[in-house]
Amino acid sequence: MSLPPLPRIDGDIDLMLAVYTHKSLNMASHANHTWGDTDRLAELGAKVVDLVVTFHFFAQQPLISTDEIRVQRETATSDVQIDTWLRQYGLKEKLRVAPTDVEILNDPKTNSPHMFNAFSPTQNYSPHSMTQSPPSMHASPSMGSFGGPPPAPPGSPPPLPTSPPTMSSAYSLVTLALVNQTAAQRGIQVSYPAEQAGPPHQPTWSVKCCMNGQERGRGQGKSQKIAKEEAARKAWAAMGWGPT
Repeated sequence: MSLPPLPRIDGDIDLMLAVYTHKSLNMASHANHTWGDTDRLAELGAKVVDLVVTFHFFAQQPLISTDEIRVQRETATSDVQIDTWLRQYGLKEKLRVAPTDVEILNDPKTNSPHMFNAFSPTQNYSPHSMTQSPPSMHASPSMGSFGGPPPAPPGSPPPLPTSPPTMSSAYSLVTLALVNQTAAQRGIQVSYPAEQAGPPHQPTWSVKCCMNGQERGRGQGKSQKIAKEEAARKAWAAMGWGPT
C-alpha cells in the first residue's frame, strides 16, 4: 500500500523554509510577521492534526465508541507512525538543523512530531490519509494536492447548545480530496464535467461529480473550484460515505 500524494507548498518561499527548519535555527529577529516561526506552526499544526484525525474516526461507519476514537487517534499519530511517514516521503533529509543538534534526526520522539506538526497548518488534509498503513521502504509517493482545509479554531469556546448539534460542521469538513481518495479506495472512477455560462468577466460555473460515469452531485459557483467542491460534497452525501 502506498502513501497518499504529498501536498505542496506553493507561493510562499519563507513558509517553505520555515517548515523545513528545526527550532535550533530559529532566530527571533527573523520571525515572519504573519505566522512567526516553526514553533508557532508546530503548535497550530498539532491542533489541526488532532481535529482531522478525530473527525475521521468520529465519522467512521459503523460508529465506534469514544474510547475507541481516542485509541485509534493515538495509534494513527504516534511518534513511530509519524517518523515512518516522514522517512517514506523523504522529508527528514530536507530538514535544516544546527550542527550541534544533528543527532536529533535519528530521534523520532523529539524531531518527527515537531516537523510533522509544523508542516500540517500549511496543508489541506484528507482525514483518510492519517490512517494509511506505511508502505515498504522502497515506495515512491507522487506529488499532488489534498483539497480544502479544516476550519480554523475559534477565538473563544462557543456557548453550549440547548439542542443537539447538527452535522453541518461535519459536512463542511468533507473536502474534494477526501471524496477523491475515498472513491479511489473503493475502486470508483471520479470525473468532474464542467460548464460555464454568463459573461466572461462574471461567469457562473456548473460542475457535476460523476462516479463511474453516473452523476452523484452537482454544484454551482462563481468559480470552477467552488462549484467542483460543492458537487463533491453532494456526491459524498449521495454515496452515504459519512455524516453530512
